[in-house]
Amino acid sequence: MSVQALGRGGRAKLAVAGLALVLATGTACSGSVAGAGTGFADGGPPGQGTPTATKPAAPPAKLAFAPRAGARNISPLTPIKVRVSAGTLDSVRLVNEAGKAVKGRLSADRLSWQTTEELGYAKTYTLTAAASNADGQQARSSARFSTVTPDNYTMPSFGQLHDGGTFGVGMPITVHLDEPISDKVTAERSLRVTTTPKAAGSWFWIDDQNVHYRPRKYWTPGTRVSVQAKVYGVHLGGGLYGQADQSLSFTIGRSQVAIIQDSQHMMYVYLSGKRVRTIPVSMGRGGSITVKGRTIDFWTRSGPHVVLEKYAVREMSSESYGLPVDDPLGYKEKIPLATRISGAGEFVHAASWSVGDQGFRNVSHGCVNISPANADWFYRTFRYGDIVDIRGTPMRLALTDGLGDWTLSWSAWLKGSALR
Repeated sequence: MSVQALGRGGRAKLAVAGLALVLATGTACSGSVAGAGTGFADGGPPGQGTPTATKPAAPPAKLAFAPRAGARNISPLTPIKVRVSAGTLDSVRLVNEAGKAVKGRLSADRLSWQTTEELGYAKTYTLTAAASNADGQQARSSARFSTVTPDNYTMPSFGQLHDGGTFGVGMPITVHLDEPISDKVTAERSLRVTTTPKAAGSWFWIDDQNVHYRPRKYWTPGTRVSVQAKVYGVHLGGGLYGQADQSLSFTIGRSQVAIIQDSQHMMYVYLSGKRVRTIPVSMGRGGSITVKGRTIDFWTRSGPHVVLEKYAVREMSSESYGLPVDDPLGYKEKIPLATRISGAGEFVHAASWSVGDQGFRNVSHGCVNISPANADWFYRTFRYGDIVDIRGTPMRLALTDGLGDWTLSWSAWLKGSALR
């Protein structure tokens, strides 16, 4: 007997509906059943032998399918099941409209069969099964059903995280969904994080398309982190379904934290908890101007910043935040050894023109100026996810300014979960 099965043949999603087995009564093949006999074989001598009882016919095998025949809009995650009573299964085959078989598994006692792979979206499937009773009489049954057709799909992605990478102790897990999510509860339940060693953490919805995960404190160096976005087959509200599952794993590197005290104009760098370097800095000069009705300030934000990007050379222009290049405070320059720490444009970078101010006063437009030699060391040492914690300036880093996740207290962070 061969048991065959079918591949997805389409994209997949979640929300597994509960299934009720519905009997699909098979029709036994015709066969003769002896009536009550005289106890004698035809032509046998009279008066010899005793009457022989006729063995009753075995009950016909009966097949039951789940979901029921004709079911529509079922989730592609719904397992297709076949069961038999008063017999054993001979064959089961599930195919889509193109004839592609879905994989399945037959139980050792041959009493049941179930799919072992996900179905596709917007597909019609035909299920056929045959079973035999104790007398070898066979029953057959078939059914058709179809899977849901989503109105739209969404695909998850992980931003700067990549599989197998090593990141700093401040790196949150970031999940971006390319469509707005209305059912955040279901979406969050489809996201799974596992860590070795274990570390308690929680999700926070930044907006309708972005959700971040972080532990209560910075990651422990050496932690192995795995994240799964199990959204295929999941209805996320308003006819939107997950397009495909995504997953990755990464490792947390050694602790690398820079703390900048504005009042001292100094950066103190700690590697694995030990201070290894003191670097003079010059940060945002402060104050503000109004350009075309827009207020532009020159403060460096306080709070834990997460390293986002690194550039050997980065062209920077004041036009990026609304200040014309030809303004007395405007600029357009190619800046070497630039490490981005905020979405709004704060960098730790080499600034040969302000070496005399570094350690004494703030003269920048908001970036952290350090000497070329210190910038070279910082650029080579710090990685994505490391922390630059700026303290003492009057303006606070916003949650959405790059990765401002660590600016929130743990109690405030917990409130951002859809499950609380």
